This record gives sequence, C-alpha cells and structure tokens, in this order.
Amino acid sequence: MIKTNKFFLLLFVLTILGGSQINAQTRIDWINLADVSFEEKQMEDVKLSYNHATFGQSLKALEGKEVSITGYMIPMDPMGITFVLSRNPNATCFFCGGAGPETVLQIKVKPDAFKRYTVDDRLTFKGILRMHEKDIESLTYVLEDAEEL
Repeated sequence: MIKTNKFFLLLFVLTILGGSQINAQTRIDWINLADVSFEEKQMEDVKLSYNHATFGQSLKALEGKEVSITGYMIPMDPMGITFVLSRNPNATCFFCGGAGPETVLQIKVKPDAFKRYTVDDRLTFKGILRMHEKDIESLTYVLEDAEEL
C-alpha cells in the first residue's frame, strides 16, 4: 500500500512538472538575435535596396517558437499602437544610430493584451518569434501574439 502511494505521488509530481514544460516559452536575450548578418541587395522590380538577413543555425531553430525577451519599449506612432522593443533605450536605439537592426524587435500585441506604453519602459514580452530575411514592410524580427509578462 505504501509503495503504491509513493508511485502515485511520483507520477503526480512528474505530470505536473512535465505539463509546465509544455507551456513554457524559451527565454532569449539580445545576444541570440545578434546571430545574423546583413547584405545590401536590390529589389529589381521596385528599384529599392534592402538589407537581406542571413540567420545563424541556433537562431533559425527559434523561428515560430514561443519566446520571451526583455527590452525597452519604443512606441512608433502618435496613436501608440505600433511598438518596437529595443535592446537599448530610445536615445541609443537602432533608429537613432546607436545600434543595428538586430537590436530591435517589432511587437504585435494580442488584441486583448493591448495597452498604452511609454518610451523606455523596461518590459518583458512573450510571443511567437518570426524572422524576415527580406521583408521591407516589417523589421527583421517580429514577436507575434505578444503579451507582457
């Protein structure tokens, strides 16, 4: 009887621990996102140049996975509905000349998780990581279905 109770207790603990791993996201840092190189290329059909991204193998493995990352919030429009998370505060972000495109991440917040943010709020978000090699309409990195942790 005691052996049976111990068995069920062990089974219960393993089930709880195993279940928590299924829903856990991978914690990444800006060092992970730096595993990319850029080459300027030309889009012949529209006569426009862009930075073509080539991602490292470890970074490619994160494509489409749920990840979490901490950075500085930068609202990108006057209405406060388009956001970028930056490795650096606003004064030294990519757009201000202090870093490269691998130091910013476009945030697409879940509609039910939307709220207003202020410049340089240091926040952590989780969401699905998407990487774009040559999409000129978005940033290199996008966090979809994002929500603040």
